[in-house]
Amino acid sequence: MEKASLSQLKTLEWGRLFNMFYIEPVLFMLIFSHMLSGTVMRNQLIYQACTVIFQYNETDCKLLDSKNTTTEIQAIETELQDYVANMFLTRTLFESIMPAICGLFVGSWSDQYGRKPLMIVSLVGFSASALISSIICWLSSYYMVNPWWYTLAAVPHSVLGGWCVFSVAAFCFITDTTDMKTRPYRMIFMEIILFVALTSGSLLSSFVYAATSSAFVQSLSCLIVIIATLFIIFYLPESLGMSPEEDEIPEKEKNVVVTVLDHKNKTNEISAEAEKTENCDDPPKYESPEKPLEDKVEKAGLFSIKHVKDMFSTCFKKRENNAHTIIWLVTLAGFVSIFVADGVMTVNYLFVRQQFHFTVRDFTIFETFSQSVPMLGAVLGILILRKFFGLSVVALALLSLLSEVAANIARGFAYLSWHLYLSVVLGIFRSIQGPMFRTIVSNIVPPSDTGKLFAIGNILQSFAPFVAAPLYTAIYKESLASNPGGFNFLSAAFYGLAFILIGWVMRIKFKHQKFYAKTLK
Repeated sequence: MEKASLSQLKTLEWGRLFNMFYIEPVLFMLIFSHMLSGTVMRNQLIYQACTVIFQYNETDCKLLDSKNTTTEIQAIETELQDYVANMFLTRTLFESIMPAICGLFVGSWSDQYGRKPLMIVSLVGFSASALISSIICWLSSYYMVNPWWYTLAAVPHSVLGGWCVFSVAAFCFITDTTDMKTRPYRMIFMEIILFVALTSGSLLSSFVYAATSSAFVQSLSCLIVIIATLFIIFYLPESLGMSPEEDEIPEKEKNVVVTVLDHKNKTNEISAEAEKTENCDDPPKYESPEKPLEDKVEKAGLFSIKHVKDMFSTCFKKRENNAHTIIWLVTLAGFVSIFVADGVMTVNYLFVRQQFHFTVRDFTIFETFSQSVPMLGAVLGILILRKFFGLSVVALALLSLLSEVAANIARGFAYLSWHLYLSVVLGIFRSIQGPMFRTIVSNIVPPSDTGKLFAIGNILQSFAPFVAAPLYTAIYKESLASNPGGFNFLSAAFYGLAFILIGWVMRIKFKHQKFYAKTLK
């Protein structure tokens, strides 16, 4: 037994095991840097609008970040919020234009050129944007700088694809390095890393800001993003060739290969060659028939319309047992969730300041709590509800959406700070939905299609801010005097719609229970 165990250890693919976790440090650094500077920079933008645009004195403007505010300071806050909401809206829309265009090509780019080049490009954009923000912030310490200049910082990462390009490449990297059994756990593990970065960055933000300045916080954030970029360039391997073992690939994926080769009238030759090499160490030599296809793809230009056609043909391809319907239902549910997130992101900080008079310290503590609780929910969901109670990925997605509905209704009625914390507890399972959505899609399609399918979802999500941000901003401005949290009821309605869409997926799963017994387990 000892010899057998030693032999297994020697043959274990340690390189592939460690390659699986290359992407997590990058995600951590990127999110941590964003949270470290995000709230501080929003507060800085409000302060500069107060001093430069509205020309109030610095003493009154500094009192905006204080709980002990007078009626006069509260009036200034309300006046500023109406203006600053438009600034947040403009930046959100600007950050969505180029990523929406890049989304048309990113799926084919990822499948053709690999995952690493796309991550490098997107992180270079984030680094450049952080550097520009740092420069503007340092200048504002000595000169009266118009806060609209911060919109200039959005140019680099917007032009280079931003989160759209990075997220497609990152999730394709995970799909490349996992199988159907480990993928849900890997997705949740990535979600845990995400929330650790969110909570730690948010918690440290106010303390670093209190000890230094907004310019220093932004510079530190910039340094972290640059380190993440260098990590990607010099250390991250390309994952495109890290496919699962042949015996781990579902039968439907093998059929795809056979169908393509049959079109080339080579099926019989390949079958014979595979039989000869079935028990040999060398893989079957049927690469040559595929070379003309590869050469043909390589001739397509970077912005060739062929990439777009290839993506849409993959997304609209009819699949057995209503798999194509499931893909679109999950994609639309994911779009609804991102639509709400984009809309809320534009006004949430303003809402908390206006309704509860939170300072930067108060808001970052609340933000830390609001990220820690869902992280706990993710662990409970995947380890207890799935591992011990056997809930499927679809059932977990439904539970997550129901949790979101309850949380948003509670937040809409909140008028005391503890009500806000209660809404976070009600949304304990909200972080499960993203990993489960991606797991559902990646489990029912071959790896060669995942890049394109993730891309079509990101395209829809990239266009979401064009409607969500103006809609939520308009609702917030209209209800600012009466109920600033009214937009939360709209969020609850949208999550209810997403719940119905995933409920339809559950219906299809039961209808084809035998077919989806393993893939949607």
